[in-house]
Amino acid sequence: MLSDNEHIEGLFPEAAQNWDLNRLYADLQAASGKEIKPFEKACLRGLLCRYRPGQLAFKLAWTSGALRVELNKGLYRSLEAIADQPINTLRWEKVPEWLEAKGYKTQRQTLHSTTSSLQLDQGSHEHLGKDPAVNGKNSADWGEAPNLPTFYGRTEDLAKLEQWLVRDRCHLLAICGMGGIGKTALAVKLVENIQSQFDCLIWRSLRGAQPTAQLISDLLQFLNHSQQTGSSISDLLEILRQKRCLIVLDDFEATLQDGELVGAYRQGCELYAELLQRVGAERHQSSLILIGREQPKEISMHQGEDQPIRYYKVNGLQRQGAFELLRARGFKGSENGLDALIQQYRGNPSALRIVAGTIQELFNGNVSEFLKQTALALGDVLRTLLYQQFERLSKLEKDVLYWLAIKHRPVSLSTLRSEMNLQASGSELIDALESLRWRSLIEKISEQGEVMFLLEPVVLKYVSRQFVEEVNKEITAIAMQQNLKSINLLQSHVLVEDRAPDSIRAMQIRLVLKPIKDKLNKAIAKNNIELDSLRELLASHQHTKPTEGTSYTEVNLALIGLWW
Repeated sequence: MLSDNEHIEGLFPEAAQNWDLNRLYADLQAASGKEIKPFEKACLRGLLCRYRPGQLAFKLAWTSGALRVELNKGLYRSLEAIADQPINTLRWEKVPEWLEAKGYKTQRQTLHSTTSSLQLDQGSHEHLGKDPAVNGKNSADWGEAPNLPTFYGRTEDLAKLEQWLVRDRCHLLAICGMGGIGKTALAVKLVENIQSQFDCLIWRSLRGAQPTAQLISDLLQFLNHSQQTGSSISDLLEILRQKRCLIVLDDFEATLQDGELVGAYRQGCELYAELLQRVGAERHQSSLILIGREQPKEISMHQGEDQPIRYYKVNGLQRQGAFELLRARGFKGSENGLDALIQQYRGNPSALRIVAGTIQELFNGNVSEFLKQTALALGDVLRTLLYQQFERLSKLEKDVLYWLAIKHRPVSLSTLRSEMNLQASGSELIDALESLRWRSLIEKISEQGEVMFLLEPVVLKYVSRQFVEEVNKEITAIAMQQNLKSINLLQSHVLVEDRAPDSIRAMQIRLVLKPIKDKLNKAIAKNNIELDSLRELLASHQHTKPTEGTSYTEVNLALIGLWW
């Protein structure tokens, strides 16, 4: 459960700057009557630096529940004893207050001693004449940031991002990409590299769609050392002017509304728009990093290389980083097919981790043998990530993805507009495509001067499967209800294109049409339905569902055998 002792003993060294740790350890040991364990020492140091128990668990590679049980059995009871507090009254945030009252906090350094320390310890990040207790120099609250034991590649990504934040002093940076691409890992490594350039760091996850006012209050409590004088965005901006702060907000897409194009905020989260606008536009010396699957419109509308607002899309690992990841999972790096494997999954680290395990377990590490299989392996983890992102989309965005999956090749805007039978001007299609790009779900290329859109293989695999599943539901409903009242995708999307290249048609027949026909046959057999009778019923009800524009219903029903 525990990391190695050397790693544990190196955690939270900043506590030694302001606390008499040796006396603390000795008194705790005397109070408990037994030796204080290395993980308890690390937890104590973390609590003195105002890390939460959940954050300590991340750092120690424990589960939160297991760590809380151990702390309640040992360290917490000893702390109550040496602080002369009633038993079972300890709250983690009270630890620094209780121990300071008992004299365990060391005297503040003088200017001379601070200068000497800086000269002797080049690893120290103190600024001359600044007391950490007063100015919060290098104080950190890593929140729910994950532990990062290994990191592969992305040297160029890190260099560019470090330049933006340190040299260019960028105010607002959005790091975006599809689920599983490695956004959070990149941000953790980036922050570890540049943390010394800031007076304080605070990391928060917004996966619970935390209301703006609650987040501001949380940030101010840490950045202002609990001496809270307000709870507004203006109060936060004042702190960002006084100190050089680094704020990281992960899972930012949780503040945005599901089922809408990118940009609409959830109820209670509307003030995030003002927060981003003001942090990006006003004068201060701090930086705010957003991490998410979707690019907020406040970023997309104002970002630029000459602006204090920047956007960085995270793509898959480059060849060298991907090779390092695969070698860590048992490959030598010389196996035939590794390059093709990396290309097939576009360097997506989550996908490569999943497929590496599959190849080792089911193919004895034979990459070439695995690549002979027709289907990409997604795995439960990556499939869940894609499901979460897909379910956030508007109906039109889903329809666009379904068409791109059916096409299985780059598609122009004009082709999409024509085949989707959009009745309006088509401007809503442009909005949907732009929204999908901000969500990192489609790619854009140029062919002979024309812009084309397509899906990368991992997304294509997921969307194709989702399309077949949804059509199968409609097929089951047709068989059970014996009418066409429940059709949707069978009306709006063609299953097999008449004029597609032979190779594409063959793929559509194999991946789309065949599984749908198989589903129909099972539904008919299960319910003892006479096929000819069902055809006659459907023909008599063919106009029961009103349609707008051209419908693909008849051609699709003919393809699956329900139409003459």
